[in-house]
Amino acid sequence: MIRLYHWCLDPAGRLVRLCLAEKGLGFETVESSPWAPHPDLKLLGPGAVAPALLQEGTGGRIVAVGTRAICEFLEESVEGEHLLPLHPGQRAEARRLWAWVEQGFEEVTDTLLTERVMQWVRRDRQPDSEKLRRGAHTLRGRLTFLNALVETHGFIAGRDLTLADLAAAAHLSACDYFGDIQWEAVPDLRTWYARIKSRPSFRPLLADRLDAVRPSPHYADLDF
Repeated sequence: MIRLYHWCLDPAGRLVRLCLAEKGLGFETVESSPWAPHPDLKLLGPGAVAPALLQEGTGGRIVAVGTRAICEFLEESVEGEHLLPLHPGQRAEARRLWAWVEQGFEEVTDTLLTERVMQWVRRDRQPDSEKLRRGAHTLRGRLTFLNALVETHGFIAGRDLTLADLAAAAHLSACDYFGDIQWEAVPDLRTWYARIKSRPSFRPLLADRLDAVRPSPHYADLDF
């Protein structure tokens, strides 16, 4: 049995959900938002935060916390489709770009996405226009870089889907929920994203909804 503690629009949790689905693993989810962590997280280990994975079965009890620990654990322990290339050099490049996505979108998450979410959590709160402006500016730069990558390779780190693609899609999908991505400015990235969100693993993410906040009109549209 696999249990995942996550929050639906957290890019980190979205990446783990995509990884689990691409591996063909069934799992149950437990909501644990940044502002109201689930109390069971304390039982998983000191300082444990979502996303956190708990696996219990004949092999014992395994806990993995954070996207890198969880995704690397799944890649090493689950047979079948690989999400990191087998060739050492290609594997290193996929890991490099996966790390770039996580680090590069950190400011976007801390400003633009967090501000959007906090407007939903505290509905009487006025948005911080400076954070929105700074986050939108950073996002445009990240989109331009990703557009160049997929224009050259087809996917983020080469010719095949890797964890770098899933990480990028997880971040972009969260921003796209609020309509913050100008897809017409990055046509190659738009084509790539349409392919990614057409995968069966992506369907649960497209079904996510926040109470009283509708997603952008094209959020769940596979053809934009």
